[in-house]
Amino acid sequence: MKLEQLDYHIPKNLIATEPTKPRDESNLVVVNKEFEVIKFKEILNQLRKGDTLVFNNTKVINAHLDGQIKKRKVSVNLNKLIDKQKTIWSAFLKSNKKPMINEEIIFPFDLKAKIIDVIKNNNTDFFQIQFSCDYEKLRKILNSFGKIPLPPYIKKIREIKRKDSLDYQTIFAKTEGAVAAPTASLHFSEKLFEKIKKKVNIVYVTLHINGGTFLPIKAENVFEHSMHSEFGVISKKSAEIINEHKKRGGRVIAVGTTVLRLLESSKDKNGLIKEFNGETDIYLKPGSKINSVDGLITNFHTPKSTLLLLVYAFIGEQKTKKLYEYAIKKKLRFFSYGDACLLWKM
Repeated sequence: MKLEQLDYHIPKNLIATEPTKPRDESNLVVVNKEFEVIKFKEILNQLRKGDTLVFNNTKVINAHLDGQIKKRKVSVNLNKLIDKQKTIWSAFLKSNKKPMINEEIIFPFDLKAKIIDVIKNNNTDFFQIQFSCDYEKLRKILNSFGKIPLPPYIKKIREIKRKDSLDYQTIFAKTEGAVAAPTASLHFSEKLFEKIKKKVNIVYVTLHINGGTFLPIKAENVFEHSMHSEFGVISKKSAEIINEHKKRGGRVIAVGTTVLRLLESSKDKNGLIKEFNGETDIYLKPGSKINSVDGLITNFHTPKSTLLLLVYAFIGEQKTKKLYEYAIKKKLRFFSYGDACLLWKM
C-alpha cells in the first residue's frame, strides 16, 4: 500500500485544541451500513447486556521539561523508560542546534541529564538520556515541575495550560508510565461511566503509550514502516473475564486503538486473550487478522499515521475514507481532543 493512500486534507478549524465540556457532550459517529452522529453520552443505547468494554488505565506523566545545553534552550519530551534502576529514558530533544552525545542538559530545579546515545528510527532521532537522580526523585520532580505532554499538533497552535493536566487524563488513569493519553477514553465522564457499569462488563488493561504514536509513517510502502515498541500488561483475571463473556456470546469492545493493539498482541489463533506482560510492537494494517474484539471506539486520526492504518485494517480502506469525508462534511472535531466513532468489525 502506498503512503499517499493514507493522506487526506483536514481543515485547520476542525483540529480540536480544547476538549468538549462536559466530556460526554462530544460527538460520536456510529458506523454501521450508514453513519449516524449522536452525543457520546448516548453510547449507552448502543451497548447491550453482556457486552464487555476494555479500557486502558495507563496514566500520563508530566513528561515535558525545559532545560539548557550550554545556555541553549532545549525542549525535552520523555518518550519511554529504558532503565528504571539507572533512570535512563528515551526522549525527543528540540533545540536550535542538534544535541550531541555526552552533552549535559541542565534544568532549573536541581536536575541534570546526560545524553548517552542517539538512535535513529524512521528518520527520527531518539535520544537516550540518563538523569542525575534515582527514579523516585525524578518522579517527584516531574510531578512538581513537568508539564503534561500535549500532542505536537496542539503545541504548534497554543501553549500548554494548567487545566490540560486534568483534561488530558482519563478518569480511569491509574498506572503511571504513558506520555500520551488513550484519547478514546477521554470522552467518558464519571456520570456516564456509572450508568455504563450497570449495563455492561468493565475490564482494564495497561499499555504505556509513548511518543512514537505521533510519528507519521514515512516509508512510501506503508508495510515497510518500523513500528515503535510499547510496554503493556493484561492480568490473568482480565483475560479470563474477557474470554468468559466472549464465550457466552457477548461483544468485546476495545476503548481505543491502544487496547486493540494490546489485545491483538496477547490473543491465541481463536481470538481468546492470554495473560501478557512485556513489550509489543504489533503493527495492525490491511491483511492483519483482527479477531480479539467485535467493536472499537476511537477518535479521528492524523493523516499518514499508523492509527489511521489500523482503522483501515478494522473496517476497510474505502469505508474509512467515506467515514472521514462524512466527518469533515459534518464539521466534526478531529484528533486527541476531538470527537469519536464507534466501529463494528466488518
